[in-house]
Amino acid sequence: MSEILLVLLAGLAAGTLNAVGGGGTFVALPALVAAGLPPVTANAASTIALLPGSVAGTWVSRHEITQVGGASTRAMTMTSLLTSSPS
Repeated sequence: MSEILLVLLAGLAAGTLNAVGGGGTFVALPALVAAGLPPVTANAASTIALLPGSVAGTWVSRHEITQVGGASTRAMTMTSLLTSSPS
């Protein structure tokens, strides 16, 4: 039961950190490893768990996203997606 409480509190803290300024993985990942998950599984679980908050934050801030120099937002997004694929 204490492991579940640890993970729950870490998830709350991680979500709060991500909402304020990012870095929630610094809390979530060690908590998941401490709860007994292997590091790679904990990393994947943390990434997937924090993804909805990142998407929601991006959606809320979408009107503040502007062009960078001469490149459009669409071009920058596509470049980012293509260059960050897992190897």
